Amino acid sequence: MSAIRKRHQPRAGSRPTGPRLFMGLILVSVAGLSAWWGLGRGDGELGRLGGDLHSLHIAVDGGIIYGQHGGIQVSSDGGMTWTAPSGTGDAMAIAAGTADPDTIYQAGHGLFLKSTDGGKTWQEPGFGNLPSTDIHGFSVAPDSGDLYANVAGRGLHLSRDEGKFWEFKTSATADAMTLAAGPGEPPVVYALSMSQGPIRSDDGGETWRRIGGVAEPSMSGIYVHPESGNLYLTGVGGVYRSADRGASWEALGPNAPMALVASAANDERTLVAVAQNGQVYRSDDGGGSWQE
Repeated sequence: MSAIRKRHQPRAGSRPTGPRLFMGLILVSVAGLSAWWGLGRGDGELGRLGGDLHSLHIAVDGGIIYGQHGGIQVSSDGGMTWTAPSGTGDAMAIAAGTADPDTIYQAGHGLFLKSTDGGKTWQEPGFGNLPSTDIHGFSVAPDSGDLYANVAGRGLHLSRDEGKFWEFKTSATADAMTLAAGPGEPPVVYALSMSQGPIRSDDGGETWRRIGGVAEPSMSGIYVHPESGNLYLTGVGGVYRSADRGASWEALGPNAPMALVASAANDERTLVAVAQNGQVYRSDDGGGSWQE
């Protein structure tokens, strides 16, 4: 059994009324306008996303990229406002390596796109010799830059040449919806399987084992920090973090069913999560407190 430790979440006090409420609204409005005009820290009320809650990525410039059936949406102000869906396709995964974090990939149903400028423009590199174009789970190994693609109903494939040639690894992940590769050589690779729950490979995808996970995990909410290797999962109880590859878990909150989570690669204290109802949450202290 995996151990789960609850982190204390601050509780809101009573609501202000009268002049206190009026002054509070003024202060909130001023703070929101300040963030809108350039703070970019999410100091105002965060937005609510629609569509299929598939993927989340924090780019090197601090922009947040959200993937759904209608393409990607981008927030440059900490999650308050979002662009319209790009229409590029069902972005079930968004991933980047650490050697060149401006190189970002989108992958999904009949979708495989690559950007070399941090997501400003996208190219179609082709699917190489993958047996299908239906990709359920995609990740970039942080240290080697190798690509992992999970083909629906087929399993895990590995490319060491940026997607030109793919090597079949295993069918153990054939029903997985999401992948996440962590640091190390070979990398520790995680997947969320519909039949097995969270599973882990310590040898770069060769063999797999079930790990003690979170009750009722979201099938899209998995993230591994590329430097620390800390593992994050989302579930009905919020966001959870494991520092020991899933042997034990710390509950970070917020107290809501969560679907997606991601961290800034250069600052793990910055966490962004999306609830199952689409509400965006942000933490700047590693999950100690959350803004919505």
